[in-house]
This record gives sequence, structure tokens and C-alpha cells, in this order.
Amino acid sequence: MLNIIMVGLVFNMKKDGFVSTALIYTFFIIFLILMVFLLNNYSSTRFTLNRYVYDIEEELYELANADINLNVFVWSETDKEYKYVDGIPTNKSLNTSLSYCKNKSTMSYENGEITIKSKGKDYCYAYFN
Repeated sequence: MLNIIMVGLVFNMKKDGFVSTALIYTFFIIFLILMVFLLNNYSSTRFTLNRYVYDIEEELYELANADINLNVFVWSETDKEYKYVDGIPTNKSLNTSLSYCKNKSTMSYENGEITIKSKGKDYCYAYFN
């Protein structure tokens, strides 16, 4: 038998020059496992990315087609500044001198609800003390 040394491994070759089939199968199985791992990783990443892209597109679409966008800010005593909040506070009072709408819409606040009268698209800012 003829012995050939390749990359630190010794391969036994038959007289007709073929490498052992067990070695070929081993490399093939390792290649398949690697490909399955890479495809799984790629597909899960693409699925997650597509889900976020869809969410961002929907949010931008809703913002662009909204008639009135309301931003609510509440005074923070600890930071001594107005902080953006997600909801309308019920135990605070609306600061009418700071609150405004860009396109001159009118804003009123009663019983924890803000009412905005507008003739078109507008961006409003409500400041609460």
C-alpha cells in the first residue's frame, strides 16, 4: 500500500488510487451538517428581519396617514424637564401656555381626555404639569 500524507492526516490509498469511502462519507456528512446549520441560521435571521421591516413600514404608514399626531409631555420633578410619555395623565393639568398645534388646531382638556379640533393633518404637543 502507498501512504500519502496530506494536511497532517495519513490517507491509505488503494493501488487504483481511490480514497477510502468512509473518509469521503465523513467529509460529506460534515459538509451537510454545516450547510444545514448555515441555512437554518440564515432563514431565521431573514424571518426576524422581515418581521421588523414589516412593523416599521406599518408604523410609518400609519404616521403618514394620520390626521392628527399628538405628542404628550409631563413635567418631571426629579429631572426638572418635560418627559415624553405614551399616555395622557389623568392627575395632571394641561399647561395651555406651552401646548400647541403646528397648523393652528384648537386643543382642550377635560376629564382626562384631550379634544383637538382640526381641519386637516396636524402635529400637536400637549404639556402637563
